[in-house]
Amino acid sequence: MKRLFFFVLLSLILSLPEVLPAASWLELRSPHFIMRYQEPEHKMASFLLQRAEETREACRQTIGSVPPSPCLIYLAPSREAFQAAQPAGEPPSWSVGTAYPALNLIILRSPRGMKGGGIDIEQVLRHEYAHLALATALKGNEAPRWLAEGFAMLQSREWNLSWTYTLSRGVLTKGLISLEQLSHGLPEDEYQAELAYAEYFSFVSYIKTELGPEALPRLIRGLSYGLDTETAVRQATGLGLEDLERRWKEELKRRYSWIPIVTSFFSLWFLASLLFLLSYWLKRRRAKRKLAEWEREETLTKPTKPKVAL
Repeated sequence: MKRLFFFVLLSLILSLPEVLPAASWLELRSPHFIMRYQEPEHKMASFLLQRAEETREACRQTIGSVPPSPCLIYLAPSREAFQAAQPAGEPPSWSVGTAYPALNLIILRSPRGMKGGGIDIEQVLRHEYAHLALATALKGNEAPRWLAEGFAMLQSREWNLSWTYTLSRGVLTKGLISLEQLSHGLPEDEYQAELAYAEYFSFVSYIKTELGPEALPRLIRGLSYGLDTETAVRQATGLGLEDLERRWKEELKRRYSWIPIVTSFFSLWFLASLLFLLSYWLKRRRAKRKLAEWEREETLTKPTKPKVAL
């Protein structure tokens, strides 16, 4: 069975569309990954390949399951190449990473070809690989949306001051969205969608930190056996989903209830916005500095043509 699965997976990978002529793709390999990239991206590709191995180990430690090896990663040099690489349809124009569990494939958009070059490509890689790892652990069964997105955000360490502000605002205005509502898809309103993602992360983080390190793996194992969400949650945590959600929201209220005592809502918004902008600026600065460093190293290591004496 394992041999059959390997040949099926290999045939799917070999049948993937090539974004650019095959000869133009360079390739790096590690014990569990194949990275395909273009000539100017060598330093970035090498960096991401190392981070991919670290991400794989982090997922293995968290849920005890990782995708089969090798996992194929494309580092697309432009938006056009990124869109053309997708094996099924086109992702949204703002997307910078996609994951296809059935193909064991991740496609990333290089920040080099983006205005400003300030995205955290390492964070995007961790997020997309987490989706592959969770799909592998579930063995073809589906996870509730709050688990799928919350787990990916947890593994990619996406939490920042902006999410803190969004979640605290939801608590203080009594505007938190129920998990039942979120199971039907994301709200169309931008703020409500941001709140949904903040809740995804917070709820999964609560399960992991408050109910013991084995609660999350037990929940995923239960779903992999085909249990429904309610039964899997009860077996993993000893609580029904409704009780678990109530306790989580009580913890959020306890955590954020002191805020109005020491600050007004407007000043909280202003401070959170200011800190978020500062954090975002520093993050973009680090990303651009790293990109510039890679570009300098690529220039220094690029072979030069010998001069011909006349």
